[in-house]
Amino acid sequence: MSVLGQPLSAKLIAVLVGLMLVVALLPAVSSTPTRKIALVAKGMAFYLEADLQTPNPTIEVKAGERVRIVLRNQDRGMTHDFAVPTLDAALTPIGWNESGDVVLDVPRQPGTYQYVCRPHSLMMQGTIRVTP
Repeated sequence: MSVLGQPLSAKLIAVLVGLMLVVALLPAVSSTPTRKIALVAKGMAFYLEADLQTPNPTIEVKAGERVRIVLRNQDRGMTHDFAVPTLDAALTPIGWNESGDVVLDVPRQPGTYQYVCRPHSLMMQGTIRVTP
């Protein structure tokens, strides 16, 4: 292999191949959520999968974190979704006994954001609290 008529050394070729691999893998590494938050929709409320007693809980996340929200619908005959309108994030509506997910890129500034089930926003709403 040569560039402008000059042969490339094996070390330079190895470095170039390594750089190409790093560049190719960057999107996969940077897009991986750091944490999964499992929610359940039941009785016209959201619950953390680990706490089925507290309806529409406050979800704590860290500034700049990337999280994957997974929603499982346990409301027979109902369609639910999960949306954070101010972050322009939402999963598509899911039926009974289905699951869906959405990845959130949490803002770098601490604050609070409302999450809702868009078809049932009067009953199914809560807060995401972004901490430093």
